[in-house]
Amino acid sequence: MKKIIYILVASLCFSVAYASKLSRYMDKVDAEQQAQQQREWQQDMNFPDLAFRLDRRFIDDQGQRCRAYVFRARSNPYRHGQYIVCDER
Repeated sequence: MKKIIYILVASLCFSVAYASKLSRYMDKVDAEQQAQQQREWQQDMNFPDLAFRLDRRFIDDQGQRCRAYVFRARSNPYRHGQYIVCDER
């Protein structure tokens, strides 16, 4: 009976430790993904007068990851359109 209790306690400790490592890993992946999206945004949006909004993400015919943005000029609201950026693989 004592052995079963010890095995049960040990398995609980290992599962908690594994969950903690998994949680740290997922937080790290989320932070990296957020940083990548921020870098993409800074790289893509280097236009001082235009306001951009991410419209959609897609993969084009050549297998490139693309992002489509809708933009509108702050000084002239009639100046608007769509801007697509693709990352080559």
